[in-house]
Amino acid sequence: MKRNIGLILITVSILVFLINKVSLIIPTFLGELYCGERYMQAVNGIVGDVSCGFNVDMYLFIFLFIILLIGVAVVITTRRTKVENSKL
Repeated sequence: MKRNIGLILITVSILVFLINKVSLIIPTFLGELYCGERYMQAVNGIVGDVSCGFNVDMYLFIFLFIILLIGVAVVITTRRTKVENSKL
């Protein structure tokens, strides 16, 4: 059961990584949700998410990387307990 949860976390984080790289739907949605009208306004003649005060892509990447690491840790710990149980 725990192994399946770990595999689901790994799969979801990789799929969201891929969706993020192919189409910028997720960070655009999160940026508009957080910043509202300030999102993607021109600052010094350059349009970007600087007007919002943070980079949505970086926070999304960090969050997904943490989810990926948690999934890997869950899979490794469940594998270790299976090996210990088989030795008994």
